[in-house]
Amino acid sequence: MERRIILLMLVVLSHIALLAQDREGSKGSDFIITIDGDIVKTIYRPEIVILDSGTGVKSVPISYHPGALSLAKNDRDHLLSLDDSIKLLLKFEYNEYTTRGNQKVLNYEIEIGKEWLEQAYMILHIYNTDKKPYKGKLKPIPGKNYTFELDYPGGQMIRLRKK
Repeated sequence: MERRIILLMLVVLSHIALLAQDREGSKGSDFIITIDGDIVKTIYRPEIVILDSGTGVKSVPISYHPGALSLAKNDRDHLLSLDDSIKLLLKFEYNEYTTRGNQKVLNYEIEIGKEWLEQAYMILHIYNTDKKPYKGKLKPIPGKNYTFELDYPGGQMIRLRKK
């Protein structure tokens, strides 16, 4: 009987140790994306793109599910060590369905700061400025048909709205 208890304890402890190692391999941030007021459940091909005039373009793969944005610990450390002059883009695709059931693929590129990865949480609100509720009320990002706002522990960034 004692052997079974000891064996069971060893199995449980080894399982806990494996879970801890897995968490160390990737680092996540509490991150929520909303598009036009709806929480995004699935995005496709998410990545952080590093735009450096010296070395060109590099892509860092990430994963997202509502409430969490994860990337490899080495990639996160690399992003946090970059010079502030280097531009980072959060890039992903989102599928939207019309009332008739047609699928529309929307591509987003949001310029981010490396401090986004250091926040306890980040809520990214994206608004498509070609849709009626936001058309003429919010100014889109130059060259795009959308804009964004942020909520984070230190405050928020809100776009000016026209009356």
